[in-house]
Amino acid sequence: MRVRWENTTLSGLERAPRYDIKMGMLYRTGGEKAWHNAQVENISRSGVLFRVGESLRVSALVEMRFMLPPGMAGKESAEILCQGWVVRSAPPSADEKLHRMAAKILEYRFVRDLGGCETLGVAQEQ
Repeated sequence: MRVRWENTTLSGLERAPRYDIKMGMLYRTGGEKAWHNAQVENISRSGVLFRVGESLRVSALVEMRFMLPPGMAGKESAEILCQGWVVRSAPPSADEKLHRMAAKILEYRFVRDLGGCETLGVAQEQ
């Protein structure tokens, strides 16, 4: 797992470190019952960059569900359910097939971890 530090946002605030992690994710937009597959590119405590087959509308509410790798949540592994909204959308380049989407995490919950804990948290901007 590689950590990438992007020091500041456009507003000049410090940004949370991003973890370059390639893993599968499930997502659905507000009101949908069916989950769709996506591929995570990187993640921080405040957002997720992922790839999908069809573009999502910027400002769309999105639920995301994935397993954090060991060590990221201070646990051996944990399944996370996040609520967020799409903040950026980019079409695939000529040699790619998937759209690149960025979502800001508004809140998250540990759905399943080895300790059996279910915790609700709010993502903190940094």
